[in-house]
Amino acid sequence: MENKFDVRGYETIVLETGIREWTFFSDVPREIAAAEKAGMKGYVLAREGNKPLTEEEKKEYRVVYDGIEGILELIHG
Repeated sequence: MENKFDVRGYETIVLETGIREWTFFSDVPREIAAAEKAGMKGYVLAREGNKPLTEEEKKEYRVVYDGIEGILELIHG
């Protein structure tokens, strides 16, 4: 994949797979921004040990807390 911050890499994934609906998870907000520009739904994973999210990032992005438990809760409601 191209630079993870470059929307073209995510667009390539969409085009080459033919899959139009993607959900992308990352603990790096800039990666989520690029994926969303390519039409993917993105979630920032707020994980212990990572750089804390700014208040602006918390407002701008969908954030999942508590690792896999948070993802499972998101999926299953």
